[in-house]
Amino acid sequence: MSGWPYSERVAQHFARPANPGPLAGNPDNMFTGLAGDRAVGTQIEFQARIPADTIDEIAFRAFGCPHSIAACSLATELLTGQPAAALMKLAPRELAEALDVPVEKTGRLLVVQDALHQCFIAWDNRRLGRN
Repeated sequence: MSGWPYSERVAQHFARPANPGPLAGNPDNMFTGLAGDRAVGTQIEFQARIPADTIDEIAFRAFGCPHSIAACSLATELLTGQPAAALMKLAPRELAEALDVPVEKTGRLLVVQDALHQCFIAWDNRRLGRN
């Protein structure tokens, strides 16, 4: 993909994304976070299987630019095996730096962050008996 206007790491994640979704199997302990809007160019959905406090599996579905898809792919790699609270801590800046995303594209990564936060909120609500 040389000559592509994206960093090599973005090109790799876009061509072979890690953990595309949806997650298969029993929906017990599966939590979903959705953010964005296709009409404005980016929509992200994460599904995480969190049986206790650890993210056993996390997958994504994304409609968006290569930067958005690469950020989702990288996020799933970084979050697998982490505590559920990591869904709230992964910052767009961390993803942008790792993928060499230009500043003008970082707004798309806020949608990734929002979807991860929604996934955490779904888990936290069930943990606290709110749903």
